[in-house]
Amino acid sequence: MTPPASRALKLNAVKRIGHKGAHLIEAGNTIASFEVARSLGVDMIEFDVLRHPYPGGPLVIAHDPLDAEEREETLLTLEQALDVLASPEFTDIGLDVDMKHRGFELELVDALTERDLIGRTTITTMHAESLALIREHSPKSGPRPHLGITIPKVTRDWLNMPAAIKPLIWAAVMNHRRKQPVRVARMIRNGEVDAVMAFYAVVTPKLVEAVHDAGGELYSWTVDDPEAMARLADMGVDGIVSNDPRLFEDALASVAAAA
Repeated sequence: MTPPASRALKLNAVKRIGHKGAHLIEAGNTIASFEVARSLGVDMIEFDVLRHPYPGGPLVIAHDPLDAEEREETLLTLEQALDVLASPEFTDIGLDVDMKHRGFELELVDALTERDLIGRTTITTMHAESLALIREHSPKSGPRPHLGITIPKVTRDWLNMPAAIKPLIWAAVMNHRRKQPVRVARMIRNGEVDAVMAFYAVVTPKLVEAVHDAGGELYSWTVDDPEAMARLADMGVDGIVSNDPRLFEDALASVAAAA
Protein backbone atom coordinates (compact mmCIF):
# COMPACT_ATOMS: atom_id res chain seq x y z
CA MET A 1 0.00 0.00 0.00
CA THR A 2 1.29 3.48 -0.91
CA PRO A 3 2.39 5.44 2.22
CA PRO A 4 0.12 8.42 3.03
CA ALA A 5 2.97 10.90 2.53
CA SER A 6 3.58 9.57 -0.98
CA ARG A 7 -0.15 9.66 -1.72
CA ALA A 8 -0.28 13.30 -0.66
CA LEU A 9 2.69 14.17 -2.89
CA LYS A 10 1.04 12.49 -5.87
CA LEU A 11 -2.25 14.27 -5.23
CA ASN A 12 -0.51 17.63 -5.00
CA ALA A 13 1.23 16.95 -8.31
CA VAL A 14 -2.02 16.24 -10.15
CA LYS A 15 -3.48 19.07 -12.23
CA ARG A 16 -6.81 20.21 -10.83
CA ILE A 17 -9.29 20.65 -13.66
CA GLY A 18 -12.68 22.23 -13.07
CA HIS A 19 -15.42 20.56 -15.11
CA LYS A 20 -17.47 23.29 -16.82
CA GLY A 21 -15.77 25.53 -14.27
CA ALA A 22 -17.17 24.30 -10.98
CA HIS A 23 -20.44 22.72 -12.05
CA LEU A 24 -21.55 21.45 -8.62
CA ILE A 25 -21.13 24.90 -7.07
CA GLU A 26 -22.35 27.19 -9.86
CA ALA A 27 -24.17 26.12 -13.02
CA GLY A 28 -21.49 24.92 -15.41
CA ASN A 29 -20.31 26.58 -18.61
CA THR A 30 -21.03 30.04 -17.20
CA ILE A 31 -18.82 32.95 -16.18
CA ALA A 32 -19.92 32.49 -12.56
CA SER A 33 -18.74 28.88 -12.66
CA PHE A 34 -15.41 29.87 -14.21
CA GLU A 35 -14.93 32.51 -11.52
CA VAL A 36 -15.57 30.01 -8.72
CA ALA A 37 -13.14 27.52 -10.26
CA ARG A 38 -10.49 30.25 -10.41
CA SER A 39 -11.08 31.20 -6.79
CA LEU A 40 -10.57 27.56 -5.78
CA GLY A 41 -7.15 27.41 -7.42
CA VAL A 42 -7.74 25.12 -10.38
CA ASP A 43 -4.91 24.56 -12.84
CA MET A 44 -7.29 24.24 -15.80
CA ILE A 45 -10.89 25.02 -16.65
CA GLU A 46 -12.76 22.59 -18.90
CA PHE A 47 -15.70 23.83 -20.95
CA ASP A 48 -17.79 22.54 -23.84
CA VAL A 49 -18.19 24.08 -27.28
CA LEU A 50 -20.79 23.31 -29.93
CA ARG A 51 -22.73 25.00 -32.71
CA HIS A 52 -26.04 26.40 -31.48
CA PRO A 53 -28.81 24.16 -32.84
CA TYR A 54 -30.76 26.89 -34.63
CA PRO A 55 -29.81 27.31 -38.33
CA GLY A 56 -26.69 29.40 -38.74
CA GLY A 57 -26.24 29.60 -35.00
CA PRO A 58 -22.98 30.75 -33.37
CA LEU A 59 -20.51 28.64 -31.43
CA VAL A 60 -21.72 28.49 -27.84
CA ILE A 61 -20.56 27.13 -24.49
CA ALA A 62 -22.88 24.19 -23.85
CA HIS A 63 -22.68 20.44 -23.36
CA ASP A 64 -25.36 19.38 -25.85
CA PRO A 65 -28.13 20.95 -28.00
CA LEU A 66 -30.77 20.44 -25.28
CA ASP A 67 -28.48 22.16 -22.77
CA ALA A 68 -28.12 25.07 -25.21
CA GLU A 69 -31.87 25.41 -25.68
CA GLU A 70 -32.62 25.25 -21.94
CA ARG A 71 -29.96 27.81 -20.99
CA GLU A 72 -30.87 30.65 -23.34
CA GLU A 73 -30.57 33.27 -20.57
CA THR A 74 -27.12 32.21 -19.37
CA LEU A 75 -25.78 30.84 -22.65
CA LEU A 76 -22.35 32.22 -23.53
CA THR A 77 -21.04 32.51 -27.05
CA LEU A 78 -17.53 31.21 -27.60
CA GLU A 79 -16.31 34.77 -28.08
CA GLN A 80 -17.80 35.94 -24.78
CA ALA A 81 -16.28 33.03 -22.86
CA LEU A 82 -12.84 33.45 -24.43
CA ASP A 83 -12.83 37.19 -23.78
CA VAL A 84 -13.30 36.45 -20.07
CA LEU A 85 -10.76 33.63 -20.00
CA ALA A 86 -8.21 35.81 -21.82
CA SER A 87 -8.45 38.49 -19.10
CA PRO A 88 -5.55 38.99 -16.65
CA GLU A 89 -7.40 37.24 -13.81
CA PHE A 90 -7.26 33.93 -15.69
CA THR A 91 -3.74 34.25 -17.13
CA ASP A 92 -2.26 31.41 -15.07
CA ILE A 93 -5.07 28.94 -15.77
CA GLY A 94 -4.96 26.46 -18.62
CA LEU A 95 -7.99 25.81 -20.81
CA ASP A 96 -9.46 22.44 -21.80
CA VAL A 97 -11.79 23.15 -24.72
CA ASP A 98 -13.98 20.12 -25.38
CA MET A 99 -15.41 20.03 -28.92
CA LYS A 100 -18.75 18.23 -28.75
CA HIS A 101 -19.10 17.68 -32.50
CA ARG A 102 -17.28 18.26 -35.78
CA GLY A 103 -17.41 21.06 -38.31
CA PHE A 104 -15.98 24.14 -36.57
CA GLU A 105 -12.40 23.10 -35.89
CA LEU A 106 -10.60 25.94 -37.66
CA GLU A 107 -13.11 28.53 -36.46
CA LEU A 108 -12.27 27.50 -32.90
CA VAL A 109 -8.53 27.70 -33.53
CA ASP A 110 -8.92 31.17 -35.07
CA ALA A 111 -10.87 32.40 -32.04
CA LEU A 112 -8.20 31.08 -29.66
CA THR A 113 -5.39 32.54 -31.78
CA GLU A 114 -6.99 35.99 -31.91
CA ARG A 115 -6.88 36.11 -28.10
CA ASP A 116 -3.40 34.63 -27.75
CA LEU A 117 -4.80 31.58 -25.94
CA ILE A 118 -3.34 28.82 -28.10
CA GLY A 119 -0.28 28.32 -25.91
CA ARG A 120 -2.31 27.44 -22.80
CA THR A 121 -5.14 25.53 -24.45
CA THR A 122 -5.75 21.81 -24.83
CA ILE A 123 -8.39 21.01 -27.44
CA THR A 124 -10.09 17.72 -26.68
CA THR A 125 -12.73 15.70 -28.49
CA MET A 126 -13.91 12.16 -29.14
CA HIS A 127 -13.49 12.81 -32.87
CA ALA A 128 -9.98 11.93 -34.03
CA GLU A 129 -10.78 13.44 -37.45
CA SER A 130 -11.17 16.88 -35.86
CA LEU A 131 -7.79 16.63 -34.17
CA ALA A 132 -6.19 15.59 -37.48
CA LEU A 133 -7.66 18.65 -39.20
CA ILE A 134 -6.43 21.00 -36.48
CA ARG A 135 -2.98 19.42 -36.52
CA GLU A 136 -2.79 19.73 -40.31
CA HIS A 137 -3.52 23.47 -40.14
CA SER A 138 -1.38 24.25 -37.09
CA PRO A 139 1.71 26.41 -37.60
CA LYS A 140 5.01 24.58 -37.93
CA SER A 141 6.62 26.98 -35.49
CA GLY A 142 5.37 29.02 -32.56
CA PRO A 143 2.50 28.17 -30.23
CA ARG A 144 0.13 25.42 -31.27
CA PRO A 145 -2.77 23.83 -29.42
CA HIS A 146 -2.21 20.80 -27.26
CA LEU A 147 -4.47 18.04 -28.65
CA GLY A 148 -6.25 15.39 -26.61
CA ILE A 149 -8.38 12.40 -27.58
CA THR A 150 -11.34 11.67 -25.30
CA ILE A 151 -12.02 8.01 -24.57
CA PRO A 152 -14.25 6.08 -24.86
CA LYS A 153 -16.47 7.55 -27.56
CA VAL A 154 -19.70 7.81 -25.57
CA THR A 155 -22.21 10.53 -24.83
CA ARG A 156 -23.53 9.42 -21.42
CA ASP A 157 -22.02 8.49 -18.06
CA TRP A 158 -21.94 4.70 -18.29
CA LEU A 159 -21.93 4.15 -14.55
CA ASN A 160 -25.21 6.06 -14.09
CA MET A 161 -27.12 3.91 -16.56
CA PRO A 162 -30.09 1.71 -15.47
CA ALA A 163 -29.16 -1.26 -13.30
CA ALA A 164 -30.61 -3.72 -15.82
CA ILE A 165 -27.84 -2.98 -18.30
CA LYS A 166 -24.98 -2.57 -15.82
CA PRO A 167 -23.48 -6.00 -16.74
CA LEU A 168 -23.25 -4.88 -20.39
CA ILE A 169 -21.70 -1.58 -19.34
CA TRP A 170 -19.04 -3.25 -17.25
CA ALA A 171 -18.27 -5.64 -20.09
CA ALA A 172 -17.69 -2.59 -22.32
CA VAL A 173 -15.50 -0.97 -19.64
CA MET A 174 -13.36 -4.09 -19.39
CA ASN A 175 -13.06 -4.22 -23.17
CA HIS A 176 -11.81 -0.63 -23.24
CA ARG A 177 -9.36 -1.36 -20.44
CA ARG A 178 -7.85 -4.06 -22.64
CA LYS A 179 -7.81 -2.23 -25.96
CA GLN A 180 -7.22 1.45 -25.24
CA PRO A 181 -3.60 1.32 -23.97
CA VAL A 182 -2.30 0.04 -27.30
CA ARG A 183 -4.53 2.35 -29.35
CA VAL A 184 -3.78 5.62 -27.58
CA ALA A 185 -0.06 4.88 -27.23
CA ARG A 186 0.09 4.43 -30.99
CA MET A 187 -1.71 7.75 -31.53
CA ILE A 188 0.75 9.56 -29.27
CA ARG A 189 3.80 8.00 -30.92
CA ASN A 190 2.43 8.88 -34.36
CA GLY A 191 2.10 12.51 -33.32
CA GLU A 192 -1.70 12.45 -33.62
CA VAL A 193 -2.35 13.56 -30.03
CA ASP A 194 -0.47 14.90 -27.03
CA ALA A 195 -2.84 13.75 -24.32
CA VAL A 196 -5.59 11.29 -23.47
CA MET A 197 -8.77 12.31 -21.63
CA ALA A 198 -10.07 9.06 -20.16
CA PHE A 199 -13.34 8.24 -18.40
CA TYR A 200 -12.20 7.32 -14.90
CA ALA A 201 -13.62 3.78 -15.04
CA VAL A 202 -11.30 2.82 -17.92
CA VAL A 203 -8.16 4.18 -16.24
CA THR A 204 -5.77 1.42 -15.15
CA PRO A 205 -2.06 1.35 -14.29
CA LYS A 206 -1.53 -0.24 -17.71
CA LEU A 207 -3.19 2.72 -19.46
CA VAL A 208 -1.16 5.23 -17.42
CA GLU A 209 2.07 3.41 -18.23
CA ALA A 210 1.24 3.13 -21.94
CA VAL A 211 0.47 6.85 -22.24
CA HIS A 212 3.56 7.94 -20.32
CA ASP A 213 5.89 5.54 -22.13
CA ALA A 214 4.65 6.99 -25.41
CA GLY A 215 5.41 10.52 -24.18
CA GLY A 216 1.85 11.71 -23.55
CA GLU A 217 -0.25 12.92 -20.63
CA LEU A 218 -3.29 11.21 -19.12
CA TYR A 219 -6.25 13.09 -17.64
CA SER A 220 -9.25 11.43 -16.00
CA TRP A 221 -12.88 12.63 -16.11
CA THR A 222 -15.24 13.27 -14.31
CA VAL A 223 -14.34 12.46 -10.68
CA ASP A 224 -16.43 13.69 -7.75
CA ASP A 225 -15.23 11.32 -5.04
CA PRO A 226 -12.14 12.14 -2.91
CA GLU A 227 -11.06 8.52 -2.52
CA ALA A 228 -11.32 7.95 -6.26
CA MET A 229 -9.14 11.04 -6.75
CA ALA A 230 -6.51 9.59 -4.42
CA ARG A 231 -6.68 6.25 -6.20
CA LEU A 232 -6.19 7.83 -9.62
CA ALA A 233 -3.31 9.93 -8.30
CA ASP A 234 -1.71 6.73 -6.99
CA MET A 235 -1.84 5.34 -10.53
CA GLY A 236 0.02 8.40 -11.78
CA VAL A 237 -2.55 10.33 -13.82
CA ASP A 238 -1.45 13.83 -14.79
CA GLY A 239 -4.77 15.55 -14.13
CA ILE A 240 -8.24 14.95 -12.75
CA VAL A 241 -11.44 16.64 -13.92
CA SER A 242 -14.02 17.33 -11.21
CA ASN A 243 -17.33 19.15 -10.94
CA ASP A 244 -16.26 20.35 -7.49
CA PRO A 245 -12.64 21.52 -7.14
CA ARG A 246 -13.04 21.61 -3.35
CA LEU A 247 -12.87 17.82 -3.39
CA PHE A 248 -9.14 17.90 -4.06
CA GLU A 249 -8.63 19.33 -0.58
CA ASP A 250 -11.03 16.74 0.81
CA ALA A 251 -8.92 14.03 -0.81
CA LEU A 252 -5.76 15.44 0.75
CA ALA A 253 -7.45 15.63 4.14
CA SER A 254 -8.55 12.01 3.83
CA VAL A 255 -5.03 10.90 2.97
CA ALA A 256 -3.61 12.90 5.91
CA ALA A 257 -6.14 11.34 8.28
CA ALA A 258 -4.97 7.88 7.23
CA ALA A 259 -1.36 8.68 8.17
